[in-house]
Amino acid sequence: MTFPGTPGLRFLGAIQFLTTIPISRSTVPPHEAAPFFPLIGAAIGALSALPLAFLPLPAPLSAALTLSLQLILTGMLHEDGLADISDGVRKGRAPERMFEIIKDSRIGSYGACALILALLLRWQALSLLPRYPLIIIPTIAAAESLSRCAILWLGFLARPACPGMGAWLSESRSPFTLLSSLLFAAAWALWAGPLPGLSLLLGLFLLALAASLYFHARLGGVVGDCFGALQQITVIYCLLVFLWP
Repeated sequence: MTFPGTPGLRFLGAIQFLTTIPISRSTVPPHEAAPFFPLIGAAIGALSALPLAFLPLPAPLSAALTLSLQLILTGMLHEDGLADISDGVRKGRAPERMFEIIKDSRIGSYGACALILALLLRWQALSLLPRYPLIIIPTIAAAESLSRCAILWLGFLARPACPGMGAWLSESRSPFTLLSSLLFAAAWALWAGPLPGLSLLLGLFLLALAASLYFHARLGGVVGDCFGALQQITVIYCLLVFLWP
């Protein structure tokens, strides 16, 4: 593989991993595509914002269409992580049992409730955004992009609990990945303005740090589903910050 082709393959790899858009060729593993996660997150947000920005429908209905488009574009990748972590991670439960539940494809009552609450919060937050395309599109793009920055930060803060996706993102950290996430986060913070921008950056870092400490205490590290759970929490946080008076 030649060096000029590497950025393109990493970009395609990020699309292949984070979305349901078909990529017909082989690309790179997710940890090599990680620097492009915030960019793909922004694209997911901007594309999914179109119904809310332009359709002449009531805000709740347009917001539901925007949320549905996000779920279709991502294949509910991160929602699955939130449900699995909610079902599996419990105080007093042995790590081996938690890993067993997390790997189970079935969703239990805790996972279902967490998923419903997360979707309701996102739907309500989206429906309350000012219905101006120049506000809605960058706001949703920023929330989706920043939530992908947060999962990259979790990869730098946490150690892997077992082999798999969590191990790839935690063990294959690179300065380029960190720089990419920091640049995207700083750009969105500048766009949001001084106070919201500072709140976004500080809150995202604290959420990533809290997630790292929590998963180390419960699981001994992170697994792939931990990143999905954090993405769901942080995208809700970003939307709430943008809605704050």
